[in-house]
Amino acid sequence: MAISTSVAQIAKVDTSYIKAYEQKILLEGYVSTNTIQVVNGSKTYNANYPLNVGLGFALKNTIINATYDFGLVPLKGTEYGKTNLNDLQIHNYSTHFMLDVFLQKYSGFYSGGLYNQPITLYPNLSITQIGAEGSYVFNGNQFSGKAAFEQSEKQLISSGSFIIGGGAYFYRVGLDSNMSIAGNRPVRNLQLGLNLGYVYSWVIGNYWLLSGMAKIGANGGNEQQYAGTGNIRIYPTAFARGSATYAKPNWAASFLMLINDKSVYAFGNRLNITSINFQLSYVRHLNSIFRGKNHI
Repeated sequence: MAISTSVAQIAKVDTSYIKAYEQKILLEGYVSTNTIQVVNGSKTYNANYPLNVGLGFALKNTIINATYDFGLVPLKGTEYGKTNLNDLQIHNYSTHFMLDVFLQKYSGFYSGGLYNQPITLYPNLSITQIGAEGSYVFNGNQFSGKAAFEQSEKQLISSGSFIIGGGAYFYRVGLDSNMSIAGNRPVRNLQLGLNLGYVYSWVIGNYWLLSGMAKIGANGGNEQQYAGTGNIRIYPTAFARGSATYAKPNWAASFLMLINDKSVYAFGNRLNITSINFQLSYVRHLNSIFRGKNHI
């Protein structure tokens, strides 16, 4: 489940760059996929994740803004195994700040399946990621994260901004006996770090908006050893999101993506853990959900 939240703008924005929708209500329908991918050297472990269907509702100038989705069926057949997952994400966009919260637990992965490669199941491989990622947008009075990634505002003129941020994450990795990594204990890892990046929205004509954001940085955290002790280690980080939106005065269609890449070192091995989200959404702006009424 992914939740987008926002409140009324407190900081003053440049209305020649950013415009609020005149309507009071936002309704959203979407299909999405959320997954976690693990890479160790040349080996890639994938989850058999489902296609999600979701609905959203927001009321202008209030804190009422939430979405809910549910998984339909796994996108791959039973030969790819079964993944049990709980995936809750919260994404908040305000004038100068973006917040992303991840509460994810995936159990059951597979490798192979491409180019006639044999499929190997890892039913006991599990990943728990609990973390938060914050970003400060310096030029938030001219760049709108709500227009780029939520479709609750309009970006009138192309604009971008440098961003600075940081994150805090906790990981628990349960290893599978089929993996080449030795170790019979779950890996626990706590990380804190900083990152830098840039975000930009490109207005094309009267209806199109292309937006992209990328951050790179480093986290500091413990590396679990065989003896049970740990060393402080530097972990590279990367975070990216993007969108392509076609917007009319009272509706918008958008494709969004988010990639959150972190690393965990365990027993001398580096595990890249990447959260990957894709979403295709339709947003409708209106003053009343009942026909024949002009306002609520």
